[in-house]
Amino acid sequence: MTQETTAASSIARIESRLGTLHQDALLNQQREQLGETDALLLRLPQQLAQLRSQGYVYKGRLEDQVAQLARRWPSARMQAARDLEHQAVSLQPDIARADEAVRRLQPFRTQRLSMVQPSIQRAEDEIAAVERRVHAAQQAVEGVVGPVVEEIQAVAREVQGCEQILEWLGGATFTLEGGESLVAATEAHLTEDDDRIPGILFLTDRRLLFERREKVARKKILFITTSSEMVRELRWQAPLADLGQLEASEVRRALARDREMLAVTPRSGASFRRAEFQLDTDSDAWRALMLRCQSGEIAAERAGGAPELPEYVVPAKCPSCGGTLPQAGRIRGVASLRCEYCGAAVPLERA
Repeated sequence: MTQETTAASSIARIESRLGTLHQDALLNQQREQLGETDALLLRLPQQLAQLRSQGYVYKGRLEDQVAQLARRWPSARMQAARDLEHQAVSLQPDIARADEAVRRLQPFRTQRLSMVQPSIQRAEDEIAAVERRVHAAQQAVEGVVGPVVEEIQAVAREVQGCEQILEWLGGATFTLEGGESLVAATEAHLTEDDDRIPGILFLTDRRLLFERREKVARKKILFITTSSEMVRELRWQAPLADLGQLEASEVRRALARDREMLAVTPRSGASFRRAEFQLDTDSDAWRALMLRCQSGEIAAERAGGAPELPEYVVPAKCPSCGGTLPQAGRIRGVASLRCEYCGAAVPLERA
């Protein structure tokens, strides 16, 4: 009688399921989640402090979010720990029944599978029932802390995103101007004719900049690259005050990931060229963020609150060409404007 014609392999599979069931019934995954969340919540204030010390001043709500989550977590964790122990104890009779069902199969290992199939099916049904019971217990424990854990993890991902953009800025070929702060950055491609140039698109509270970052082959042998280097160069930049039309769109392609596109058109008289970027993030969200930076609303998101920006007076006409300045009146935080007619920089007087 061969191995294939006996019940041995089917019983072995059931034993393997039983072993997994024993582990799941201990609820160790849920215990580990509690410990990992403890550690994560402990790290977040330190990570935020490090971000601020490195000069990232935006997303000022993060400190409040972390503080609120730290207040909510202990009670949710305590309840989950109580439920976890209760569920683990209540599962033991179910596990015992599953053990007994599998033990009853041991004498059938060398018998023909067709002869003992009803007994195997009864054991599988018992295992399946206990698996459902264990799954329900896991969900019950996770349901107590799930919403808080998801919020903590969401904040942690946001903090990690801030760490990433600061790392990109640290390796950039350009430097920020005095008083200028980084707001966001994303991997992107600059479209030039038929070329798609890879790099990082940086958004500050004053400028939009694209830095090419591309690994270029320097040496090849028989079409195989043996040496390469990372090329970094500031390929395009524009003051936010000179941005005109901002267009976000999504290009759908069959059997491929949709392209998130952002087109930037300069104001009349601006010195930079129109540019189109393919973003590795949501283009509508980026357009909205750029508009907040352009209007100055982003200042409300600074850690510690928005600083008091100086107020300037915009004249009715350009002193160089006499052209009408549409921004005439008072404006905050902008010390000069560019005339749309002659392109001259118009310095502004403090109010």
